[in-house]
Amino acid sequence: AHAKQVAILPAPCEAVGLWHAQAHEWLLQSNNRFWIGIKDDEYPARLLDLKDPPLILFGEGNRDLLNCRAVAMVGSRNATRAGIGNANGFAQAICKAGWVVISGLAEGIDGAAHAGALHAGGGTIAVLGCGPDQVYPKHHAGLRKHILDSHGLVLSEYPPGTAPQPAFFPRRNRIIAALSDALLVVEAAMRSGSLITARVASQLGRPVAAIPGSIHSSQSKGCHDMIKKGAMLVETAQELLEEARATLPDSKIEYGTAGTPGAALGAPVTEEASQADLTPDMKRILTMLDTTAQHADLLGQEAGLGADETLAALTELELLGLALGESGNRWLRANGVF
Repeated sequence: AHAKQVAILPAPCEAVGLWHAQAHEWLLQSNNRFWIGIKDDEYPARLLDLKDPPLILFGEGNRDLLNCRAVAMVGSRNATRAGIGNANGFAQAICKAGWVVISGLAEGIDGAAHAGALHAGGGTIAVLGCGPDQVYPKHHAGLRKHILDSHGLVLSEYPPGTAPQPAFFPRRNRIIAALSDALLVVEAAMRSGSLITARVASQLGRPVAAIPGSIHSSQSKGCHDMIKKGAMLVETAQELLEEARATLPDSKIEYGTAGTPGAALGAPVTEEASQADLTPDMKRILTMLDTTAQHADLLGQEAGLGADETLAALTELELLGLALGESGNRWLRANGVF
């Protein structure tokens, strides 16, 4: 009988050589890629506040964003429609004020935060729980490309070729917390990785805030618990930014200044610009919408429209960021509350 073959792992020095070769090849494929070591002058000083800062950062995109004042936004992957709308709206407001939005490119709140930043023509940093060449979740490949095309930044402590692993995401969260000048939890259940991120940010002395939600929603329980324990309750982005300015390092710059490309991205999409293309049906429905959710049937009756016409108008308004749909076919106005 043949002797049983045993798989032999490479020795540590061989393994380091393997990832170094792969990372070097990845680096040479684009002049938009880089790596920064912990001893380099360009290494973000904020990360040195961690007990275990990453030894190397692999990045693709605009590394100047690491010098900009920034707010981290995190929350549930299984977000509600209201949570998605809040994340998008707060991210837009934060970016319009000249701050960068940091998040983790995950499902739910993370994706909405990145999308809101891009919609406002602002800067955003996606910190990954995998190699910088990987996409997780897969359907965020388009969002990742949009971030890079819009002078954003994709960042990871894991070398190219590293697949996502469950244990990588909690470690990724410490980088999100440390890079930020303030952290906002938009929506979170009681047992959520977002609460761990908030705890790290608090230990590092960053202002930590949470958005309150319905007492009946499980996705608000984590935020409410944070607020009970001392996190700042915020209803507007301005409240959080005022708090963040009080502890902002002098080295942090406003996005759009000192070489950052904010001014080159063009004007953000405003409500006035969006409303210029509204149809009569859409304008009629928009006047009926309020910050309190209403059923689509009631909106249609008040606007004198049929069910199909009402749903079509609401869908178009949602795509423009002017309406927000909740469960049960209930709708509310999305602008003017941030």
